[in-house]
Amino acid sequence: FILSLKPKDSVLQRLRKIYHSSIKPLEQSYKYNELRQHEITDGEITSKPMVLFLGPWSVGKSTMINYLLGLENTRYQLYTGAEPTTSEFTVLMHGPKLKTIEGIVMAADSARSFSPLEKFGQNFLEKLIGIEVPHKLLERVTFALCVLCSQGPGLIGSQYQYI
Repeated sequence: FILSLKPKDSVLQRLRKIYHSSIKPLEQSYKYNELRQHEITDGEITSKPMVLFLGPWSVGKSTMINYLLGLENTRYQLYTGAEPTTSEFTVLMHGPKLKTIEGIVMAADSARSFSPLEKFGQNFLEKLIGIEVPHKLLERVTFALCVLCSQGPGLIGSQYQYI
């Protein structure tokens, strides 16, 4: 069943309060932050579940998301085609209007749950793009698309070439 937003928000607020009042002081007194890369942010505590679509170019990741969200033949649909059509890492999340967000901006925004991605560096963040879409399902879940690409022997870009 689907929870209404108000009870969910109140549970997340209580969880955040418990973390800040009880758990975080213990982490600080035992220097737990020295063992991990970053502190847990409020954005991570309250983030939505994320569904990852993973696969090589042109296998239907964007088509599946268009279908799930009912975006076919709308101005919000993800472009699909035989050639590579998405960046290597694309995140679809809820927003009041259609908007594109650079990966660097997503990682710098502590209100979002993407700040831990900064550790992967500038090159990764330049291949990450966020897209906000006003869709009811995206109020409850975030979709991520990851294009697998291999640069091993015999595969150059999206073209197969045998040596």
